[in-house]
Amino acid sequence: MPPRDSATQIYRFGRQEILATLLCPLMIAGCGGSGSPSQMTISQTPMSQTIAFGAIAAQTAGASVVLTATSSSGLPVTFASTTPVVCAISGSMASLNAAGSCTLQASQAGNSSYAAATTVSQSFIVNAGLTACATPSPANPAAGSGTYRQIAINPNVYGTGSTSGWTVFGFSQEGALNGPGDPQVLEMLPNVVPRAWARWDTDGTHASDYNFGYPAQAKTAGIVFIGGTTATVLFPDEFPVAAQFESQVSCNAQGQPVIHSPLNFYRGSMASAAYRQYIVAIAELQIDGGVDGVFFDEVSGSYQGATYDNNEGFDDADVADFGGFLCAKYPSLSAAQWQSQFGITAADNLNCSTTAALAGRTFNYRGYLARNGWQTAPLISSNPLAAEWGVMGDDPQNGTFTNTYLYLVYWQDIVVTLRNYARQKYGREIYLTANGIYPFVDLQAAGLFDYDYFGPGGSDQDFCPLTGSGDLDGTQSLMPAFLYMQQQSAYVAGRSVLVSVFIDWPSGPMSRYLSLPSSEQQDYWRMYVPEAYAVGVHFAMHLLDTVGDPTATQLGLMPYFDKAAAFYKLPAHAALYENAQNLTGVVNVSVANVATNLTGLSDRRTVAHLINHNYSKGFQAQSAVVVSFPVANAPTTVTLVSPDASGDTSIPFTYANGQVQVTVPQLVSYVALVTK
Repeated sequence: MPPRDSATQIYRFGRQEILATLLCPLMIAGCGGSGSPSQMTISQTPMSQTIAFGAIAAQTAGASVVLTATSSSGLPVTFASTTPVVCAISGSMASLNAAGSCTLQASQAGNSSYAAATTVSQSFIVNAGLTACATPSPANPAAGSGTYRQIAINPNVYGTGSTSGWTVFGFSQEGALNGPGDPQVLEMLPNVVPRAWARWDTDGTHASDYNFGYPAQAKTAGIVFIGGTTATVLFPDEFPVAAQFESQVSCNAQGQPVIHSPLNFYRGSMASAAYRQYIVAIAELQIDGGVDGVFFDEVSGSYQGATYDNNEGFDDADVADFGGFLCAKYPSLSAAQWQSQFGITAADNLNCSTTAALAGRTFNYRGYLARNGWQTAPLISSNPLAAEWGVMGDDPQNGTFTNTYLYLVYWQDIVVTLRNYARQKYGREIYLTANGIYPFVDLQAAGLFDYDYFGPGGSDQDFCPLTGSGDLDGTQSLMPAFLYMQQQSAYVAGRSVLVSVFIDWPSGPMSRYLSLPSSEQQDYWRMYVPEAYAVGVHFAMHLLDTVGDPTATQLGLMPYFDKAAAFYKLPAHAALYENAQNLTGVVNVSVANVATNLTGLSDRRTVAHLINHNYSKGFQAQSAVVVSFPVANAPTTVTLVSPDASGDTSIPFTYANGQVQVTVPQLVSYVALVTK
């Protein structure tokens, strides 16, 4: 064995140097030979590092924020902005330039000892730098102040346009207002498209934003084309100067505008006359372009709050009107009684002893809330005025400020203005509607979503029920919910108007519907469209929305929708749902799990509707189903009508003791039995 010399080598590990004496083969180059010591450097994989970048609270535009982040290596962290319009970076300082969502990144590039750290991002809200929000009108709105019974209803608020023959609804909202239109609409040929357009942000604020050839095509095809706009969504860039935005934006009880993530919009105050004029002007653009009607989305949105805590709408315009409402509702209270009943003192400046137009409009409600520590939770039960302010619902008669004024003052003002515009400029009626159940409309167009409380008695209703395995739970009937909506419409509108519904989006029902196999998606419509018709509600079949969900064509549903539209539009069939009245008689069926309803037509015919809920991944057809139902007089014929049959057929019947009895040969999805 050859002799070995020792050699000194230095190993570098991070920041430490370890001196080691090793034997080095004499003949290996670099070991120094002849016993001479030599040094060599051995490389090592850089160590990892992490970044700690703490959350940043909501900020206000115009301010600056010093950013702090640290790396586990101790090396300096650098910052960058991916939203330079909202926030810009200079060193460790972020300048907040505009309202919106600011997204920042913290990074550390590493060195010879440390690898680059994983970049850490965080976002925070930049609120508009407001000096005020939603400037009040100089006096109470022209419709008058006060309670439900004190506010005058302008007779011009009611439309006189006919909705006769509106049987089939197809829901299609075109994302591009200037696009060519949805070809599915012109293929299916529904009677009505209830929200074909919706202005969003600045898209739709100018006539040049629209392709008015689309409604012209629809009208030529006999389709009622209803345009639309978001009623309360507001972006700062909709106005050329900040002061205009400030004078129309809604605020929370701390006087701050409320930003709604992730789309980063605010809410326009419906109490602001200027804001109402703004959205009316958008509707007028569409009327000028030839739409048959206008749909208003989220009319009550300015009261909901970003987290649905109802801490919104406490802007100067609403607060002034709230003071007027209180003075009108309690005209005889003394200063001592205002204090004993509501805790209102002279410091709150509620003056009811002035003219009717100015009464209550100096009320400092936000100051009242702040003095009592309620500004972050204004509807807390300990606040005696919370019940007077109220929570938004669909009942203008419930006695609260928000419901009374939203429906009877602000909404009425919009509707009257637009009806008069169409009548005076074009000599025609315009169809007006909103998302939900509203007064003064020509038709209800209610979106179905979770927690909309459209179930019986105002309960929450699942409008796309699934089984535990994720299939359609076709054993569940939606008929009680549809019937409740019909009843609510009659109560709120005060008259009979057509009620239509659609699956709103993005929403729980839409997500569940899209998760179904294609055959069950079709079964959804085969089951619930006739259930809605059976009680006088029109369910819009879903064609297109604006968030990239698959279209009806992509889902393979258009052949069914074309067939269903043709069936329900057939004059003999459409007549079964035209102005039908729900009757109290009971329909008896020999098999279980069949939803039924009895309706009467204006020509004195009676219709018994049967929807099959024997379902498990498909309809379980029922044979030889015996059905009996009350009819005042002995009929001459009973006709079986069904989309599952090749045609309408007369079937044998018996009549005794005021009851018609028939045997339905087969019930697949839906059968209507029509007596004459």
